[in-house]
Amino acid sequence: MAKLKSDVLLKDGTDEVSFINDVTSNSEVDLVNRLPNSPTLVVLDIEESYFDTLRSHSSVVSVEVEPVAQAPLTYPNKPSKYTVTNKAVGGTSTGHASIRGDYYLSFQHYLDTDLMVAPERTYEGTTGSNVGTHFYESDPYGERDQMSNLGTEPSSGHAGTFGDDQTYSSYYTGKNVDIITLEGGSTPPSNDYVGYHTHIEWDDPDNSGTTRCIPTNWPNLTDAPNNQVTPNLMLNVHACGSLGASGGLQGGFAKKSKLRAMYLTNTGITAALDSVKAWHNAKGNNPSTGIKDPTVLITEWHHPVQNKEYAIKIEDIDSVTDPDGGTTNKPGGGWGSDLTPFTSRLIFPFQLRDPTDNSWHWVVPIPRQTQGSYHVSLEQCWDAGIVIVTSGGNGGGVFVKDSDPRWSGTKISISGTKTLYTMSYNASGSQDDPVTITKGTTSTTDWYPLRMYGPGGIDKAINVAAGANSEGCPALDFYTARGPGVDVIGRGKGTFCGGPIQNKSGTNMPVYADGYRWWRFAGTSCAMPTVAGKAACYMEKHYTLHGEWPTPDQVKNSMIAEARPTNMSVRTVNWSSVPTASDTDIDPGQDVWGKPCLKIKSGAGGTAPNAGWVFGDHAGTPNKQAFWNAKDFNRENTYKKRPTSGVLYPRPRKFQTARQEEAAE
Repeated sequence: MAKLKSDVLLKDGTDEVSFINDVTSNSEVDLVNRLPNSPTLVVLDIEESYFDTLRSHSSVVSVEVEPVAQAPLTYPNKPSKYTVTNKAVGGTSTGHASIRGDYYLSFQHYLDTDLMVAPERTYEGTTGSNVGTHFYESDPYGERDQMSNLGTEPSSGHAGTFGDDQTYSSYYTGKNVDIITLEGGSTPPSNDYVGYHTHIEWDDPDNSGTTRCIPTNWPNLTDAPNNQVTPNLMLNVHACGSLGASGGLQGGFAKKSKLRAMYLTNTGITAALDSVKAWHNAKGNNPSTGIKDPTVLITEWHHPVQNKEYAIKIEDIDSVTDPDGGTTNKPGGGWGSDLTPFTSRLIFPFQLRDPTDNSWHWVVPIPRQTQGSYHVSLEQCWDAGIVIVTSGGNGGGVFVKDSDPRWSGTKISISGTKTLYTMSYNASGSQDDPVTITKGTTSTTDWYPLRMYGPGGIDKAINVAAGANSEGCPALDFYTARGPGVDVIGRGKGTFCGGPIQNKSGTNMPVYADGYRWWRFAGTSCAMPTVAGKAACYMEKHYTLHGEWPTPDQVKNSMIAEARPTNMSVRTVNWSSVPTASDTDIDPGQDVWGKPCLKIKSGAGGTAPNAGWVFGDHAGTPNKQAFWNAKDFNRENTYKKRPTSGVLYPRPRKFQTARQEEAAE
């Protein structure tokens, strides 16, 4: 057995020479150092098998093997601050040949930091410094009963911008973090996009003229969209927006991150996730840090059926149940116009047109009742150290996490055989196809409206809803899935970033004065990357402070802890007294981007599964707007506007004068 260097402590008064001669007389012990200046201490090499014998020696107090001495951990130095100046915020809704796209930063640079102060200005019927794409006509604070005052995106003349002297700066920019957008849909990168990843949106600030977009040959995937190196091709329309809103110099916060794209076009979801995990696990150590770079994965897909696959008439429902409130049975005279027994349980009815007789009915939309098998793959990626940012999609659904008691505890129940409406999608393969409704029957007793089939609804992910790019109207975007399953809210419609070659309709997007195309990205497709970019910055900050990259759980907890309660509640309709179901708008004055509020009908424009079903209620969504603390200290008490109500208003005087005391009497 091997000899181990050991410190031996002797009893006071021990004759060290005699002790050393005694114990070294056998082959199991050798003298290393008598330590002549340290009485009662001696260093010996001792066979492991002899330790117990030596400890029992009459002159020995203790025997201790010295552990290997290592230098204390040296934390990385704080990065130099990244700063850009003379910027406007918001961007333009259309391109202008006389304007450079890199003149702008996206709204999130103002709304999700406390770095900038808006100038006082008046437009769109709103006075003051409210910044963003939507405006109230009156006081924006407090719950709104209707959606009529939510407004629309300003014209290109306003462009939603303010100032031309804004500064953004941050010590942390997501450096060394790999951000991957995993793209759904049916449009792979085309030859029109060869080399397009050299757009200045993805320029490397540390090496100007070098792109941070990295074409990648993904392991074990043979399809062309996922073998990108030789054709030098990695982007399609949607991936441009995702990478711009997360890591773009103008659009995102992770301005030094590495950007990659993967496609589900010809690849199954589980195979794609397995490839991501294999690629992540195979990473070598970064020479500059000595450890492996982390990975953030954005799940840029949803399934129409995850929000609405079926619908059941309110009038056919016998009871509604949830774990906390128990069961409410249908009154003898029917549910009537009071639908609060449903909405109080976060079940929000829609109006549906029967495809056989064109009659209108209030219905409860039902998502696909099972959970995607690939959730196991997502959880395994999380366990492997990959940060997953996901959403419930654009179908206006309400969901909880699968660990929530309401997943299987909130239900509607029917008896006998009742009408069941089934929604079908993608007749042409486009996500924008209007829904087709068929009428059938069902005898299934229990249905669970708060389940989530798609990539959302799991604990091992950061679940994101889309919020308006607006200070005056900080509501949820009206298409977004929502509910207690959401962890944080990201920015949706109107997020300015690097643009694609063409827009979705095939019309060439305008070229700006800098020679590049820019656009305003939208959807939960945009909200997720705005959160992913902030997460990458938090990850770099954690590495700087701790000398190691954070776990996915640590990233998620940081994002939730730093979120701000700035999102406001909007009520679509008075749910205690709803109007009779009809084709008439809930509020004739509403303008929700031309979409019919609370409507489901076959073949109608605006009722496509992608952003076609709109409503305003928060539906239990946590009021946690993702935030990046760019100043790197706690600004909780001074963030944005001071409150104008609450316990501090009116402010009490510390001292009262005699006159005031008399008046009080």
